[in-house]
Parts: sequence; structure tokens; C-alpha cells
Amino acid sequence: MSSESLEPQLSPVSAAGIVIRYAFFLVGAVVLSALGAGMLGGWQNQIKPVDDPPAFRIAASSIMQLPVSGRVVVSGRFGRAEIRQYGRLNNRDVDLAVVLVMPPKGIGMGTEIVQDLRDVNLLRSVRATMLATHYDLDTRFGEFRAIEMRVDTDGRWKNCLAFRSRLDTVSVYLTGWYCDATGSKPGPEALACLLDRLVLDASLASREADAFMRARMARPAYCSAERVTQTTDTRERRISPPSRWSQPSATPRY
Repeated sequence: MSSESLEPQLSPVSAAGIVIRYAFFLVGAVVLSALGAGMLGGWQNQIKPVDDPPAFRIAASSIMQLPVSGRVVVSGRFGRAEIRQYGRLNNRDVDLAVVLVMPPKGIGMGTEIVQDLRDVNLLRSVRATMLATHYDLDTRFGEFRAIEMRVDTDGRWKNCLAFRSRLDTVSVYLTGWYCDATGSKPGPEALACLLDRLVLDASLASREADAFMRARMARPAYCSAERVTQTTDTRERRISPPSRWSQPSATPRY
């Protein structure tokens, strides 16, 4: 009997079973990896409340009579957000919401105002429509961009201004909205002056953000606003040389 006949031989059925077994293990590993990545992404996007009051407030007499609420939330995606609300968005009176965000180092937020507000669980269940009119606001803290926004409150449109800061720092930014009574249009100058009245009652969680805000808070009060107007077409246009311009012909064509 030869030595070759003593070696174990795999039948086609056994070989197929081994292939199926390893394929099953491979698919399982891929699924577990995908689930792990999804769980990690979900954890980073999870919003957790913090048992701290907001470190800031708006010291303006025009909103002192409104009910005030505040909370602080954190997330691995947007960092720490301190929220202060004056009034209620779903009623027909004046209301103001200011969100002070301290993003993680090296992670910047986008420029979409509504997306930022939804990320911190604001405007998620509200029908809000952004309009085409923009405003540039200026305060002692820096510049803001505001855009007209309409919010559906109990079947009626409430006119608002959504805003986002353009501060000279990456350590902190402000976003939120300001609405006037139903049927009235909020003034951008009034919003700028409200934002200029922001004061800190406690230290911010970020040293860089705290130092920036306190340095700007020490400046003289200042607020202004103007509508953004586009007077020239900024798109690049290519003009052909005169030699290629069409010239009128005196000879009629039939």
C-alpha cells in the first residue's frame, strides 16, 4: 500500500462545509465591526444633560418679564452647549433663545444655523422655514449673521431671526433665534443689542472661551445691524476678445 493512500482525503461535501464555516465567521466579523462602528457613532452623537446652570445670561430689561429657562448638554460631536431661553417659541409673544457652544478642540461646526439648533435638540419638532433675507449684526463680542425665519406656532406663522456668531475664535460660538409677537417682524437692531447685553455669571468650562468672552465683555457696549445686499455679480465671467465678437452684416441672408 502506498503512502499516498494513507493520507486523509477530503470529500467535496467536507470541503464545501469548511468553506461555508469560514465564510460564516467572516460575515459575522464584518457585521460585528459594523455594529461597533454604529454604536461608537451613536455614542458620539448622544446628548447628555449636565447638572449645571448656564454660566451666562442676557441682562436686558426688555426681556426681564419673560419666563426664563436654562440647561447644559454635552455631546461627543458638538462639545458643550449652554442654553438660555426667554419666553416660549410655541406661544405668540416675544421669545429669545441663545446657545453658547464650546466645541471640542479640532472639531468645528458647520455654518448651517438650523442644523446647529437641531443638534442641541432645539427646532427638532418645529416647522421652521428659512427666508432669503440676511442681516449683518455687530456687537462688542464680534459679528453675527442673522437670517429671517418663520416658525409655525399653533397654525400661525411667527416671524423670527435665526442667528449665528462669527467671532474671532474657534473656542466658542453663539447661535439661536429671536422672535417678535405673532404677526410682527423682529428688528435686527434689537437682536444685536440683546446679544450685546450677554454677561457671564460664572466661569465657562473652556479657559480659552472664558478668556475671550470676558475680554470682549469688558469693551464698551456697542450694537448695530444692516441688511445684506448684493449689488454686484461676483461670479467669474469670461469675456471673449473683440475679434471674436459677432458683427452685424449689411448683406441680408435668405
